[in-house]
Amino acid sequence: MKLKDIVKDIVVELARLQLVPVARRNDGDAFPLPRMIAAGDGGGIVVSKKIDDGIAAVAKLLLDNDPSLKTGYTQAEWRTAVRRCFGPALASIDLDDKPQDNAKLVLKSVREALSKDQSRQISREHAFGCTLFSDANIEAFAIGPVRFETRTNWLARQVQAGYVTNVTAKRIRNAWQGRKLRKRKVSNESLTEDAILDAIDTCPFVCSVTTTGFAGEAAKEKSLTAARLALAAIALLWQTPSKALNGFNLLFDRSVRRIKTLTFVPTKHVLSGSSLSHMPHGPWLKSGAWEDLLRDWKDHFAIFGEVLDFILSPTGQVARPKLMNTFAQAVMWFHEGCRETVSLMAIVKFTATMDALAGGHGEPAICRVITARLGLKPQDPIRRNGPTLSEVIKKIYGDGRSRTVHGTNDKFGWDWSDTEGQAEQFAKLCLLSCMDWASQNTAVDDPALLQK
Repeated sequence: MKLKDIVKDIVVELARLQLVPVARRNDGDAFPLPRMIAAGDGGGIVVSKKIDDGIAAVAKLLLDNDPSLKTGYTQAEWRTAVRRCFGPALASIDLDDKPQDNAKLVLKSVREALSKDQSRQISREHAFGCTLFSDANIEAFAIGPVRFETRTNWLARQVQAGYVTNVTAKRIRNAWQGRKLRKRKVSNESLTEDAILDAIDTCPFVCSVTTTGFAGEAAKEKSLTAARLALAAIALLWQTPSKALNGFNLLFDRSVRRIKTLTFVPTKHVLSGSSLSHMPHGPWLKSGAWEDLLRDWKDHFAIFGEVLDFILSPTGQVARPKLMNTFAQAVMWFHEGCRETVSLMAIVKFTATMDALAGGHGEPAICRVITARLGLKPQDPIRRNGPTLSEVIKKIYGDGRSRTVHGTNDKFGWDWSDTEGQAEQFAKLCLLSCMDWASQNTAVDDPALLQK
């Protein structure tokens, strides 16, 4: 159905409603209260489910016809924006005029209002409390658009920018030092204080991501993705990234808690135990070691900066969009694989990392990527007297990934931890080598060349 026809039906339905008592306008509607749209003048228009459904249909068509909107809004945000624009548009027409003429006016008004929507033009800095290394005194650093700094330095920066007053900052620092705060009168400053203490909590670091070109919820989701992938970029420097990421956490995602277990055995003993859900911080580093790693791995972090710029671009128009799109998906799967607690599911995600780099062409293409980037041929053993590369990838991709995804894994109850470890290491090596190749071939934007 065309846009103009849907809007015409909305206008006809609105005219019909004027002849129906307000109390009867939601007859047959499961929603118990009258449906209303703000008219933009402090008033509102009572509508029906049919009108609401029509507006949702208009929103979908407008979104489908303009792909540039798909990255700037979540679907719920876009529907809300369109609905918000319909109110003043419907309030401005004369329902005695011809429906088709009114439909043209309404659609024009809605389009104009949407073009002036300012929610995407706002620059937002998103701050997430996080854990990193055992040393909480490192200098601030950035991976592309993602910045990490100690919470005290972050707070000082907010004071300087005018977001936080000196009084509020002092109270926050006292709270971080374990001092009990005197109760404060409710005000904008007290709400800011509470929000910061809740969002940062006991985390020694803050991860900040600045966005422009996204509506509010879309901006938050993009920022979270960028922050998670930045943590993965750091974890890739360690032998086993999943162990490093076990201590690198955004407070938004998870906080350390103690897990209690209870076991009953036939001898009538009751056994209890406990463990931490994950580590309170990442690897131990001596003073100055992180700054050395930043210098040694500057090319690694530069290419990751390109990936994060792509993720935070509202248009996707970056220098190498095809290659960055491939890397973004590969790193996303790698991050999720490292976070996974079930071995088989971790294998699925680590395999997806390699499959993304292989263009989605499966086991043979993954072997081609490994051969091209790591120099290991399919018939070469992965270690002395060990299985060949082809055999290992077949077990990871075929037995571990494909059979699990398709529900045909007849070894479901086996211990897959060794295969999980192999999948993680190959995924890590593929990521590092492919991104290193990209950093040396800055003019290339063809993911297929990762196999050659």
